[in-house]
Amino acid sequence: MDEQQQQRVNRAAEEFAGALQEAYQAVASRGESLQQVNAEITQQFFNRVINNLQSQTEANIQAGEQLASQALRGQEATRTLTQETVQGYMNYINSMFSAAQAGPEAAKRGGQPER
Repeated sequence: MDEQQQQRVNRAAEEFAGALQEAYQAVASRGESLQQVNAEITQQFFNRVINNLQSQTEANIQAGEQLASQALRGQEATRTLTQETVQGYMNYINSMFSAAQAGPEAAKRGGQPER
């Protein structure tokens, strides 16, 4: 092989090596880009999951507070109803005792109840 042929072979080898290096750099650059995109997609996914969990937690807290408020209102209504019922019963019993006590005294006065 003469010197000119050797130079052409060397030049071709250098060009091949350069092209190969560029191809590897392109692949590495593309891989890096894909890693970045994957990292962003993963971060967006977890951010959405976290936001959804926070929203559900807030909704559950509000529902719990509403339920507790309704339970408290129910207890208050039951307490009021019970007090009114007992008071009405006590008034009825007191009126019965008053009538029973007034009866013998009214009979002594001629059948006229006291006023």
